Amino acid sequence: MSAQPMTDISAFWTESLADELLRFLTGRLKCPDIAAELTHDTYLGLRQIAEKTPPDNARAMAFRIAINLTIDHQRKTMVRDRYGADEDIDALVDTLPGNAAPPEQVLIGQQRLAALQHALGELPQACRTVFVLHGVDGLTYTQIAERLGISKSQVNKLLAQAMAHCARQLAD
Repeated sequence: MSAQPMTDISAFWTESLADELLRFLTGRLKCPDIAAELTHDTYLGLRQIAEKTPPDNARAMAFRIAINLTIDHQRKTMVRDRYGADEDIDALVDTLPGNAAPPEQVLIGQQRLAALQHALGELPQACRTVFVLHGVDGLTYTQIAERLGISKSQVNKLLAQAMAHCARQLAD
């Protein structure tokens, strides 16, 4: 079993090509750091392609790879901007010093949670079940009605009763 010889990437990748790509990407992205990262990723992509099938026009192939990487980057940025920041931003914020709630706020939160648990404990079983299925599990009125074998209007009444009771208890 003979292995194919690896193509020498230096035949396709030059410093002038890297500089040209970096200038192109910096102009397009307006961020030298991201442009440098995508230039490196372009090198890796071109290298991978050249190892399998040497391109006829390495410069054109490099620019095509760079443009595709840029489009992918811009799409990811748009999604992050549209749907909030990075996935773990809340976890990061919680770990930063100085962002912890003051002890009195923690105590107040714990007291309110205990009051809510007490109020839920005072409710009839059906009210409590509907409240938990809707508020905690996120089920719709229709799903709750089907699960419990009751009408949607009964779900609405039980949920309204539970919410009113909890609101009264927490207001005191």
